[in-house]
Amino acid sequence: MVPSPEVLPYHRAIVEHLRSAEPALCKWFSSTQKREKEADAVRLDLLKSTYRLDSTSQPKVYELAAEAAGAMQLLCSVTLYQSQSGGELNAGLAYLPNEAHIIFSGPLIDVLSESEVRAVLAHELGHFKLLAAEAGEYLTANDLLRALAVDAGAGPAAAESARLFNLWTEIYADRWACHVSDNPGVAIAALLKTSTGLAEVNAESYLRQAEEIFTRGSERTEHISHPEPYIRARALKLWSERGDEAQTEIERMIEGGLSLRRLDLLGQKHAADLTRRFLKALLAPPWFQTESVLAHAGRFFPDFAMAAEPPDGDALKKDIAAGDESLHDYLCYLLLDFLTADRELGDPAIAAAILLARNTGIDERFAELVHKELGLGKKAFAKIDRDAEGILARTMVAHAS
Repeated sequence: MVPSPEVLPYHRAIVEHLRSAEPALCKWFSSTQKREKEADAVRLDLLKSTYRLDSTSQPKVYELAAEAAGAMQLLCSVTLYQSQSGGELNAGLAYLPNEAHIIFSGPLIDVLSESEVRAVLAHELGHFKLLAAEAGEYLTANDLLRALAVDAGAGPAAAESARLFNLWTEIYADRWACHVSDNPGVAIAALLKTSTGLAEVNAESYLRQAEEIFTRGSERTEHISHPEPYIRARALKLWSERGDEAQTEIERMIEGGLSLRRLDLLGQKHAADLTRRFLKALLAPPWFQTESVLAHAGRFFPDFAMAAEPPDGDALKKDIAAGDESLHDYLCYLLLDFLTADRELGDPAIAAAILLARNTGIDERFAELVHKELGLGKKAFAKIDRDAEGILARTMVAHAS
């Protein structure tokens, strides 16, 4: 039995972030007046751009919609439409409170089997279920992120958050298609027929094709609103087989590791937290905590203070390893920055930086940058590198005495 989907961690985290960081905007985007004005616009657009299907002419499709809604425990009304613009096979949702308006594009109803049409309906109703959840909090987050994404003053992190919110929403909706079908193969076949226009597809063959892609290297989606079909198919297979245990692998496909080139709002918080932990690991030796060095740390974090215990080294290494080269370069330059914050610390500071770089897996890149940016000769660096632990031990003894 395919499990019942739950709201995804990214959705929950971004809602919590927006509620905390933008309470006034959240209040406005959830206002009744705004919703009523939007509802009138949606209804008028549907009348202008679609042909409304009725249950008399399309009884089977309405029956499939009712089956999907029942399996998802939805009590909303469902109205079906055919787009007047023709085009490729597709389906979309126009959301109104307690009303799910589903629009078909192209001959989707004719090309897909009944079970596949039901899967597509469940997918679109999955969008509805998310937007209606928690008294519309996810709808508010969705609308707010879309507005921020086109606001130049909001910055690129807001646009990236909107992008990831969309991608995770597709993953969530796919899970409802899978759950209602009780068969990932049906949901994947519906996805493939919709994306290719083919009348016959083989879901198992496509899953093998998707796995072949991942045997050639790590893949992260580059799309804006929908993950690539091979990623969606693989994500469905992993989730249907392993449930929540597959979340980490799916996150790698959707978000990738931490990259400073493409930070979302949550990634900004993650990068700041990682920076703080990294600095605390570097400055753990008491002798490194000079007035100049701590003042420099205060420029990064005004409330910076050393903890009684250094951060978890294994967790720090794991988080850094998950990031890309932009993160690794940033941390290396951070080390170089603090090596020059108090020149009187000399070789012990370099030794501490070498050991932290070594323990977090960025030592090769750090060595390159030390030569390039600090002008430290390779022989001089190699000498400190070989005796880094000894230098720190002797420095600790000298400081303690």
